[in-house]
Amino acid sequence: MTTLTSPPSPAVIRGWIIAAGRRISPHFPLETFIARNPVAGYENLDWEEAIGRIARDHGILLSLPEQRFRDLHAQGRISSDDLQAALRFTVPEAGSPRVLRVGGLATTVGEVLGHDLLIAPPMTAASPQPTPAARISPRVHARVDDLTARWAAAALGSAPWSRTNGESMWTAWRRLAALDPTLSRRVRSGIRSSPDDPAAAVGEALTRWELDGAAAESFLCAHVLALPGWAALVRHGGTMGVDLTSLVAIRVTLERLLLPADAALPARAASEEVRADDTARVGAVALALGVDATDGEVRAALRPVLSLIDPAARLAVWQEAFERGIARELAPSTAPVLRPSAPVERPLAQAVFCIDTRSESFRRHLEAAGGVETLGFAGFFAAPISFRPADGSAEVASCPVLLTPRVAITESSVQRDAIARWRRQHAASVERDATIDALKESAVAPYAFAETAGWVLGAASAARTLAPEAWRALVSRMRPAKPSTHVDANVVFTLEERVLYAETALRMMGLVDGFAPIVLLTGHGASVTNNPFASSLQCGACGGHEGEPNARAAAMIFNDPETRAALAGRGVSIPADTLFVAAQMDTVTDEVTVLEPWAIPATHETIVLELTRRLEAARAANTADRSAGLPGAGGRHGAIRDTERRSADWAEAYPEWGLVGNAAFIVGPRSITAGTDLGRRAFLHSYDAAADPDGAGLETILTAPMIVAQWINAQYSASTVAPDRFGAGPKPLHNVVGAVGVLSGYGGDLRLGLPWQSVGVGRAARHEPIRLQVFVEAPLARVNAIIDASEAVRTLVTNRWITLRVREHDSARWMRWGRYGWQADDLDAPAPFGIPAATEESTTKETR
Repeated sequence: MTTLTSPPSPAVIRGWIIAAGRRISPHFPLETFIARNPVAGYENLDWEEAIGRIARDHGILLSLPEQRFRDLHAQGRISSDDLQAALRFTVPEAGSPRVLRVGGLATTVGEVLGHDLLIAPPMTAASPQPTPAARISPRVHARVDDLTARWAAAALGSAPWSRTNGESMWTAWRRLAALDPTLSRRVRSGIRSSPDDPAAAVGEALTRWELDGAAAESFLCAHVLALPGWAALVRHGGTMGVDLTSLVAIRVTLERLLLPADAALPARAASEEVRADDTARVGAVALALGVDATDGEVRAALRPVLSLIDPAARLAVWQEAFERGIARELAPSTAPVLRPSAPVERPLAQAVFCIDTRSESFRRHLEAAGGVETLGFAGFFAAPISFRPADGSAEVASCPVLLTPRVAITESSVQRDAIARWRRQHAASVERDATIDALKESAVAPYAFAETAGWVLGAASAARTLAPEAWRALVSRMRPAKPSTHVDANVVFTLEERVLYAETALRMMGLVDGFAPIVLLTGHGASVTNNPFASSLQCGACGGHEGEPNARAAAMIFNDPETRAALAGRGVSIPADTLFVAAQMDTVTDEVTVLEPWAIPATHETIVLELTRRLEAARAANTADRSAGLPGAGGRHGAIRDTERRSADWAEAYPEWGLVGNAAFIVGPRSITAGTDLGRRAFLHSYDAAADPDGAGLETILTAPMIVAQWINAQYSASTVAPDRFGAGPKPLHNVVGAVGVLSGYGGDLRLGLPWQSVGVGRAARHEPIRLQVFVEAPLARVNAIIDASEAVRTLVTNRWITLRVREHDSARWMRWGRYGWQADDLDAPAPFGIPAATEESTTKETR
């Protein structure tokens, strides 16, 4: 540590804090929940390197613990063949047939490293970088955390008693914290005299602790990651004057003032990182090989071999082996798909569903009902719009956060008097609910409100608790019926835009001929009650919004006569009797509802009625299939009734499993996955390379839906392996902070990620944390061009945050992107050099 004569410039300090902030991803508020990789800032690193860096920065492992992997190997969930293949993939030298002599024993590099994987002391994460207060006085450190979290909850959670008068975060804190009677007079005086610029206040702290350069950056990183939830919310922004520099300034100022003026930083050891004991590691492998562990020559022979793989890389080997087994279960077969030689009878309907993993099983059951072909497409139907509802509520962006809405779609009705009356009634209902919510949040009013209205609300609460379905039905009947409405997509989009959109979407799906009389465009949403994380059950990309507006807009465009005429000139001929129909699927109850039944012409009513019957049959089969895995399933009223109860019950912690288990993203024609039970673990995106001659459709798929699928996959995995750091904890402990997030208990850090009830039951995880396995059936050159052109895709692929496999056609071998480019990847090939067979003894053997 060097003596700091003057603090760095404010610009340098802000740059350091921005760099530190990249260690945690932005956290979106609850009402606009977005699935994100919480450690996306590390994606510029190779995955193995990132594991070690995250372990040092956050004190967690971004994978299952090594002992858990060993248990899975003992249980047969990870085969020895897969473990050896993963070892050769990660450490090429492990595939060498060269014989090694170790204490008179003939062995190989692969065998030595195989024993190392099974018995070496497991890797553990280090404690994250501590703040000065954490090192000097844990009590003061806890006080700094508490005061910062209380202020953040009051300011960012929009507490009614915290008014900042439009001031910046730092300015408001200086003014209000200086009046806090729980702080000593000296601390309040120090707050008042702190600089106007938060960066200058951070500079004062650096001067106080005499930190510069790398030491200063570590100091700032420790403060950013001390409360990662609030730091992530501040990174999201959305409010003027709220930034990480202000948050860090609050923390370091409190720390400087609360610690004794003469406090000094204790000396630290050169390295406080917890590392595996190399001596114990060498000894354990020697014993496993049956050679003398005390022999110096044996140790000298083993150390160079073991140096080929460090503890983080060993975890990467286990992860790769675990993923190979799952990828084998989900990979489309390499057996050629039989093509019918005779013309196929025209299907009753074609149903387009979101690529969401929950659609996979419903599609399978709908196809089994007969007469319906299904396709998978991004749930916003490639229509990046904002939506103005007919009820007059705020406009919402109904598209992935990667995109900016192109146009604003308005919902309206030709029944002007009826819609005006309905809008007034709806507004009155919203105003009533808002008034009740304001009374609940007030500092004083709840007491009087409970005295005057408590008996009414108490009876209502009892009814909601004892008979949730009946309560919802009663409320629904009391609400005014909404008149028929339409959206103005054919007006706000020009003809050229409509044609471009329609052709792109149809070619991406491979739907350019063979149209059925009905093409159902099915958006999705989730109806739940009293669930702070309700938006996480909606579209994982679109800020917690449903797909209804997009489905309606897309159907209107596809049905537009001018659009169809122009498409015919581009080689896409939609028959005159083909009708595109918008629908909405409720993923909690599996009910599919036609959104504009009044727009169905008489010529198609019979077909729609028959399609509805098959949708109901698929619903019955799918709810029986998936609800059996929900806690508390098996009610006497049947699966459909149980899902309806879960949807209406405000005490239900498990309304559905969401996207738990997601593991693969499969791009190709439905024929390569049809009839296969993928267990709701795969995102299925329809694609036919022949219908996309210039590759534009595939580029859109890999640069948008695939990226979003990786976000979802990464968040579910992080919430599973590190629920205390990157998860939201158990729902029963949640206290909602405004609309921004939840706390566990009455205070502390804002919880990140998903609640435990979204990924596990009790102590057991239901989600298997693996990287997204991507399978693409398309020309290899086309995929190469996309990787070269897209930095986002290239980063995920080359740094191995996803596993990408590609094949040219359905009978070709899968080619996998490896360390040195493409390589043949036969998931069923046996490993030529064995790892010891899995036994309980091998996974529990301790170093002696």
